[in-house]
Amino acid sequence: MSRPPTIPVIAFLLILAHAAAWPHSKVSAAMPPANSASENADGGLLHLRVKHRPVEGESSIQVTVKNVKVQKQDAPEGSDWITVSKGEKTFDLVGAEPGEDVLAGRMLAEGLYSRVQLDLVSVKITRKGQQKPVKVARNRLNEIRSFDIDMARVCILTLDFDVARSLVVTDSGEILFQPVVRFLLKRGAPG
Repeated sequence: MSRPPTIPVIAFLLILAHAAAWPHSKVSAAMPPANSASENADGGLLHLRVKHRPVEGESSIQVTVKNVKVQKQDAPEGSDWITVSKGEKTFDLVGAEPGEDVLAGRMLAEGLYSRVQLDLVSVKITRKGQQKPVKVARNRLNEIRSFDIDMARVCILTLDFDVARSLVVTDSGEILFQPVVRFLLKRGAPG
């Protein structure tokens, strides 16, 4: 017996209400609604977050990204990526306490996904009240990270940047952002 199609919708609404209650969130807590009725009927929720924590010597590391996409594992070679979030989103890797901020969310068709991709637009670092210029070494993160989407659980995928390894100071004093990131996977109940 299959589950009723309302479970993903209920999960989406509960997570949206929970995310909106996070007063410390620097990224918009609102997640886009499902894109089609078919995704509601046979899909589940992908919830993308970004980890932040105190970083010694840094007041702020503002990272702006756009075009967050995922790709199904069984997708034909060269097939289109599935857009999770199109517009620019800015988040701070530095926080007074460790935590996570909401980046994006979307209902996706059930199945196994194998890649996550996002474009890096800019990085701004503030040290001791002064903003420092930063050069982004590569403009796109294209990472292999398998995760599955199903109706029974919410898939929470968190980007955890290793700030110490991501910021490189060259011999000339230029600051490069060479993102070193791992994806943490958690599962949540839809309700």
